[in-house]
Amino acid sequence: MTYEQYWYDDPLMVRAFYKADQLRRERADTDAWLNGLYVKKAIESTIGNAFRAKGTQPEKYPEKPILTEERELKKQTKEQQKAFARLYMMQMVEAGKNWGKP
Repeated sequence: MTYEQYWYDDPLMVRAFYKADQLRRERADTDAWLNGLYVKKAIESTIGNAFRAKGTQPEKYPEKPILTEERELKKQTKEQQKAFARLYMMQMVEAGKNWGKP
């Protein structure tokens, strides 16, 4: 935010710039954390496998980005919920066909 924007423009811009800065910092923190997670996975899959106990499964480096896997899992969960809701509503419609009939 420039000097002129701060003193002469809309005061609500200060709040917007502050919120944008908070989001930028949160994003940078998340990126740093995710980078550390990938480094940890790389070390586990190389050095960790070199020193693993006999008979244990070797660690594998993720084949896909971790966030992509999480999004796919959430998408599958939503699709399952939709299918469950559709089945439930079909059962309710079938049960409702006989309501009010003697």
